[in-house]
Amino acid sequence: MDIRKTIMWMLLVFWTGAAMAAGASDKSAATVAASHQDTAIKRYWFSVDAASELKSAFAKRQVQLTGALTLPAEGKTLQIDGVGSSGIGSHFVIEQKAGQFHVYAERRRPQHPKAPLPYITQEVVFDTASPEVSPVGTFSYPAQGGPFPAVVLVAGTGAHNRDGNVSLHKTLLVLADHLTRQGFAVLRYDKRGVGLTGGAAHPASTTEDYAADALAAVRFLKMQPQVNSQQVGVLGHSEGGLIAAMLAAQAPTEVSFIVMLAAPGLKGVELKSAQDAAARRADAMPEHLVLANQQQERQLYDIAASSLSEHQALAAMQAATAALPQTTKTLLDIPPQGIPDWAYQTLLTPWFRRFLQLDPAEYLTRVQCPVLVLQGGKDVQVPATANLQRISEALGNVAVQNGISVQDGSHKVKVLLLPELNHLLQQAKTGGVHEYLLLEQTIAPLALDHISSWLQQLTKTSPTTN
Repeated sequence: MDIRKTIMWMLLVFWTGAAMAAGASDKSAATVAASHQDTAIKRYWFSVDAASELKSAFAKRQVQLTGALTLPAEGKTLQIDGVGSSGIGSHFVIEQKAGQFHVYAERRRPQHPKAPLPYITQEVVFDTASPEVSPVGTFSYPAQGGPFPAVVLVAGTGAHNRDGNVSLHKTLLVLADHLTRQGFAVLRYDKRGVGLTGGAAHPASTTEDYAADALAAVRFLKMQPQVNSQQVGVLGHSEGGLIAAMLAAQAPTEVSFIVMLAAPGLKGVELKSAQDAAARRADAMPEHLVLANQQQERQLYDIAASSLSEHQALAAMQAATAALPQTTKTLLDIPPQGIPDWAYQTLLTPWFRRFLQLDPAEYLTRVQCPVLVLQGGKDVQVPATANLQRISEALGNVAVQNGISVQDGSHKVKVLLLPELNHLLQQAKTGGVHEYLLLEQTIAPLALDHISSWLQQLTKTSPTTN
């Protein structure tokens, strides 16, 4: 395997998304299209010059159409379904213009909220300890009643906006919509350097920087007249779940509860190594190559996690690669001249070096507020078994259950493994990142129900709208 490709693989972070492409009558297709048009995303795929080329073009892309391929008239649109190599059904739009046929993949997102909304939303800006940051976000709350328990939503790794866009899914928007309808006030915001928020974007900022912003969001919520200041918690996805634990440990009097979704429990170095191996296995890489890559990468991760200066760390990485046995170099396709310095640079960014050093247990052992932990059994980015085990141990050896509530003696803790869900908590086939885009579900209703019912029971809250 080309080591340059290997290093690029190593740079994948939790929110990696992959854009892979995957017979009804015109009347029924139009009816279905109309029902999805508010949330469907029309993504250009390919064009052909003649109608006779359409079938072969779909076949070339390993898509088997499930309906008869009739042709749209000039200026008209045809909708047709098909199944790609992933086995996941997809929807396609074919348009004819000036004698050419243009094909689009229609990515339906039925859980994305549509106007008019049955609750109030307000654009907000709040201060942090870094004046140049000033996060910009959206504050939503029920139209009637209050004050309400409130939740800060914290995104995972990467330069995410307030909607948590991943593979054309708006994960945080769907969470915010669901929780607001269930009786909660919700704040979500653009991360540093994203959208209208100032500061240095990922990976120039560290997990501690993002935790400081999330704590500022908690304090902002407590000031709002619509919010019950005694019931303000943090819900984080992936790295955001670690941040939720950090805040609960560091500001126990300010954070009333936390929800950790697909969050890491392993130390950063161990997690990244396990994450890369799981992703490669999901892509059917031979096991001997998985292990060879994992062993070589672990050396580089240990160097990146050290206290060496950037210059010293770069030199150590070059030396470690040069010292590999020739058989390993051949297996990994390392060229005789070695690897250029630029190939290691992303391993030496502020975020990556600090993340590799972090140990979630350091914070989880100090958490005393109620905790909900949800993990997907098909998660290949934060593999469930090892991470859940370490989280449950750090929280006091709480048993991991499939859909059963657990409480320990000192504070309410619920740790759930949802076997069929992936890292985004979608109902998945394999859990591979290439499925994120193809799946229409943004978050499984099962996961949403677990979150809202736990929070409602904890805060004694009832839904305010449908």
